[in-house]
Amino acid sequence: MEAMEQRCNHQMKIMELETQGQVKHIKDKWRSEFERRKKLHNALLELKGNIRVFCRIRPMLESETAAGGCPAVKAEDEDNLTIASPEGSKDLIKTYEFDRVFGPEDGQEEVFEEVSSLVTSVLDGYNVCIVAYGQTGSGKTYTMDGPEANPGVNSRTLSQLFRIADNRNGQNNYTIKASVLEIYNEQIVDLLSDNRDKKLDIKQDADGMYVPGLKIEEVRSMENVNALIATGKKNRSTFATNMNEHSSRSHLVFSVYVENQSSTQANGRRFKGKLHLIDLAGSERLSKSGAQGDRLREAQNINKSLSALGDVIQALRQKSQHIPFRNSKLTRFLEDSLGRSSKCLLMANFSPSAANCAESRCSAEFASRAKKVELGRTAPSAAPQNRRRPPTEQK
Repeated sequence: MEAMEQRCNHQMKIMELETQGQVKHIKDKWRSEFERRKKLHNALLELKGNIRVFCRIRPMLESETAAGGCPAVKAEDEDNLTIASPEGSKDLIKTYEFDRVFGPEDGQEEVFEEVSSLVTSVLDGYNVCIVAYGQTGSGKTYTMDGPEANPGVNSRTLSQLFRIADNRNGQNNYTIKASVLEIYNEQIVDLLSDNRDKKLDIKQDADGMYVPGLKIEEVRSMENVNALIATGKKNRSTFATNMNEHSSRSHLVFSVYVENQSSTQANGRRFKGKLHLIDLAGSERLSKSGAQGDRLREAQNINKSLSALGDVIQALRQKSQHIPFRNSKLTRFLEDSLGRSSKCLLMANFSPSAANCAESRCSAEFASRAKKVELGRTAPSAAPQNRRRPPTEQK
C-alpha cells in the first residue's frame, strides 16, 4: 500500500513538472507571438508613412442650408476629396488624395477605428502625435473631444489604451500619466493649475521636449481622464467670432505619458511612450472673423503659429538641413513629435460650405504637403535608468 502511494505521488510529481513545462512553453510561445505582432504592427504603420493624413468633412449646418448653400467639399471615396472653385475663380473642381477621407455621414466610431492602431504604438514605447487642423468652425474640437454621449478621439483613445494595458497585465507593468496645456498668444498655460499667470517654457532632455513645472497627474481609469479633460475644457480660452460662436483661441494639447516595464525579461527593460492629442486653434481670415482688440491679437498669434507649422512641414518635406522648430511655441513643442522615432497623424477638418471654399483649399494644400513628409524609420524609446528627471508637479 505504501509503495503504491509512493508511485502515485511520483507520477503526480511528474505530471506537475510536465504541466509546468507546458505552461512555460505556452507563455514563451505567447511572448514570441506578441513580439512578432508588435513588429508587424509597427512595420505596417511605417509602410503607411510616418505622417499620415486623414480628412473629415463635417455636415452642413442648418444656417448654411437655410441660406441656400450647397456642399462644395465632397468625399468622392475613402481616399479622394473634391473641392469646388471659390466664388469668382476660374479654377475647375480640384481633387485631393489622402490616406483616408471621411464624409459627413461617417461617425465618431468610424473615425476612431482608423486612428486606434496608433494607441498600441504608444504602449510599445513610441512617440505618437494626433493633430486636428482646419479653419475655425470646421469641426476640429468635435472630432477630438466630442459630446459626452458621442465622444471623440481623445476619450476613445484613452479608453482603448487602458483596455490594452489591462489585457497585457502580468506581462507588462504600465504607469500612465497625463497633462493638459494650451498655447495662448505664444504663451504656455497649464490648464490643470489654478495659476494661469505662471511662466512656463519648453525645454529638451533625453526624453524629448517637456515643460518644467507643468502639472502631470497619474491616471488609472477613465474617470481620472474625464476629470482632467473636463478641467482643461473649463479653463481653455474660447470666445465668439463672426465665424464660430465658441471659437477656440488657443492650441489645446492633451498629453499622455506611458512607461512600460517588462515583468518577464530578466533585466526588466523599460520603454517610454508619449502621446499628444492636439486640437489646434482654427485658421481664420480677419476680414471674415471680424476680430478686433483682444480677438484680433489672438487671431494674429494663431495664424502666425500655424504659418510656422507650415514652414516646418515644408522644410521636412524638402529634407532641409535646418528645420525652423524654434519659430513658434507650437512647433518647438512638437519638435520630437515631427522627428525620428515618432508617428504623426494629421486630421484635416473641412467645412463643406461653398462660402468657405478658399479656406478649404488652403487646408487641403497644407494637408497635401504634410502627406509627402518622410520622417525616417521609427524606434521605441528606451527609458534611461539613471536620468535626472525634470521637475514636475505630480498628484
